[in-house]
Amino acid sequence: MKNETLIPHTSYLIPKTMKTFFLPIYFEIQSTLKTLREVFVYHSFELASKIYVKFKTGPSWQVNTQQLLSYPTESLGYHLGCFLLQHKFEPQPRCEDHDVFHVLTDYKIDTAQEIAMQYWLWGNGKRSPFVLLAMLVGVIFYIDQYILFIEAFSSGYNSTGIHHLDFKQHLYSPISIFKSTLITSNI
Repeated sequence: MKNETLIPHTSYLIPKTMKTFFLPIYFEIQSTLKTLREVFVYHSFELASKIYVKFKTGPSWQVNTQQLLSYPTESLGYHLGCFLLQHKFEPQPRCEDHDVFHVLTDYKIDTAQEIAMQYWLWGNGKRSPFVLLAMLVGVIFYIDQYILFIEAFSSGYNSTGIHHLDFKQHLYSPISIFKSTLITSNI
């Protein structure tokens, strides 16, 4: 058998024209799959959020972004208002504490960061089907963010428990109390 008939397995023997032809296609497919993942997870979270709100008990805070921005500048309420204004949000009735968790933990609002925040909350002791569902979505669809999720869980675990606090009662409290006292790990 001659050497010419063997198909080499090393990348340097693949003709350069084939590399330049297939590489953009590979990246396009990869980009499309990531976009589809984001769309699927986004719509799944939207549906789950609507269901979650229906089962969430307790009264709404009856506060809007402009009212929060009138709080003292060092207060938790003011920082919550800034967060909501920055992202063009309004407080979601009966789920206002979710945005407080963003403010206190510094997790962003993109999908992977939202899931990481749920890992942080689970590590911090919050147990709910919604948190568990978000973590499961992270494991299945965001395996490339696994290290972020593990670090978030560890950070939440090593932080003082805050998931159970009634943050409405603390909107006038200085945010520094929460940042320095309640959250003791490096977020």
